[in-house]
Amino acid sequence: MWKTAYQFMIYDRAKLIGILLGIVISVVLIGAQLGILDGFFEDNMGIIKNNQEYLFVVNKKSKSAISLVNIDNRVRYELQSISGVRKAHPIIVAGGKVKNPAGNTFDDMNLRGVEAPDFVGAPQKFQQGSNLNNLYVDGAVIVDESNLEDLENLKTGDYFSINDKNVFIKGISAGNAGMGDFNVVTTIDRARQLTGFNPNQVSVFLVETNSTDPEVNKQIAKDISESIPTVNAFTADEFRKITRNYLNTESSVTVIFIILVYFALFTGLIIVGLTMFSSVNDRIKDYGTIKAIGGNNKMIIQLIMLQSILYAIVGFILSIALLTGLKYLMNLVNQHMDLSLERLSLLMLATIVISIVGSYSSLRKILKLEPVQIFRM
Repeated sequence: MWKTAYQFMIYDRAKLIGILLGIVISVVLIGAQLGILDGFFEDNMGIIKNNQEYLFVVNKKSKSAISLVNIDNRVRYELQSISGVRKAHPIIVAGGKVKNPAGNTFDDMNLRGVEAPDFVGAPQKFQQGSNLNNLYVDGAVIVDESNLEDLENLKTGDYFSINDKNVFIKGISAGNAGMGDFNVVTTIDRARQLTGFNPNQVSVFLVETNSTDPEVNKQIAKDISESIPTVNAFTADEFRKITRNYLNTESSVTVIFIILVYFALFTGLIIVGLTMFSSVNDRIKDYGTIKAIGGNNKMIIQLIMLQSILYAIVGFILSIALLTGLKYLMNLVNQHMDLSLERLSLLMLATIVISIVGSYSSLRKILKLEPVQIFRM
């Protein structure tokens, strides 16, 4: 039966290509839209990115990594007294205005202040010649490479202003991009000076523990939340989920992408359905002959379903090959795209749905066909 299904499948090469194109276009669009949505979420993870090994201690009023409410700096001493905590690293995150040398002003700066000498919470990847020790120089900041174009392609040593205060680039980070923000890093004291941040408060504490066991760290986070009434503590995975849920509920971007995914799925169903219907219609005599010589509806259903499975397998392989190339290109521009086993399973399911559901209309036509009708064709 597989051989017969394969022969029916390749009989009309034009229809074969049309069906495969419908599947590939739909699945690649679904994968690409979900990949762009992944990038949106990743860009908005803020302080969570590249800091998976720490616990995140935030004000109880903080709803996510992008909506941090300040914490009293004295909480640091309470954290140090909790069993399992090795060190608490204060971080401040503040906004402000960036003005490039041409006089253009941008209001979407994200300035992160980190504490020397550990610089916990700072970027981990840099262009050659850049490192965090450069921040010891007065007025020094590190900017992300993704922001250089808006800064008139400034180079290391060049000046620009933050909140009308002159600073200069002493290093360039890589992979620290955010969604539409200027991502600037400097020392915590300099960040306070540039933004007027309250000297008695911080945005978040990154807590270093004595354990690498995730379950132990979860318990330490629970102890912190129960011991200090003004804060909540989370592991990186927990805080990532909270931030993602916040973005899902507070942002319309997720809804837009989900609509686009359904649109891509619907488009694939239409293309595959019409092409398969046309293919079956061209070979209606062959299917009628099968029924005339004793083939029953069960055999016809099996034949059509096997063709659908073959289309799904070939279409899925081609789609994943294209999505792998897209993932590589997105990585080149520091954009995240998930091709995990879970995501691949979802795309495989979409491929099967498009192939099988797309064949439904053509299957109905054949099942309604009476053997005697082939003599009138």
